[in-house]
Amino acid sequence: MAVDIKALQQALRDAGLAPTGGDEWLADVPLLRQGMDSIDFPAFIALLEDRFQISISDAEMMRLRTLNDFAAFLDGKAG
Repeated sequence: MAVDIKALQQALRDAGLAPTGGDEWLADVPLLRQGMDSIDFPAFIALLEDRFQISISDAEMMRLRTLNDFAAFLDGKAG
């Protein structure tokens, strides 16, 4: 199951998150530079864990910065 950027952008909207300075979350810019904060990040992780029925470790979380990172990670979990 390939996870695309549009699905991740929708997940962010579903979590009630919106980027600062733009209409849409950019795939290649770190989420923290787009307005995600230390409260939003774990909420987004929890939503992804629930939606994709996976577990994301603390070590894995530290490597996930952009939507591209998340897409590649989730593709690896599904495969």
